[in-house]
Amino acid sequence: MASLSTPSRVLRSLARELKAIYKQEKLSEVPAYAYLHDQLRSFQVTGEKICRAQHEVEYVARTYLCYLESTRKQEELSNLYRGRGERSIESSAEIVGLKLPKLYSEDLQPKPPQA
Repeated sequence: MASLSTPSRVLRSLARELKAIYKQEKLSEVPAYAYLHDQLRSFQVTGEKICRAQHEVEYVARTYLCYLESTRKQEELSNLYRGRGERSIESSAEIVGLKLPKLYSEDLQPKPPQA
């Protein structure tokens, strides 16, 4: 996960991940995004209010972002390397860069001259 310096960057990154998951145009319709947005806004430090949990909320948001990114990457890797059922010996050898020797066949051998 890249180093994120402000809560707004964390929220933008979370929005990007949630948009990829829910595939909706408007993120305001996604309950998870609305909840995170409200939480980050309610724990902002203002002139009238000092929030003791400012860093705690940002930490939870970063942890959730890490979880979403890791889940997406794991799913991409699973799709890339998932099994495709039983393979033949030839295709298995090709995967690791090997080639099988040609099989002996009597039909391909030159016939001895007949006298």
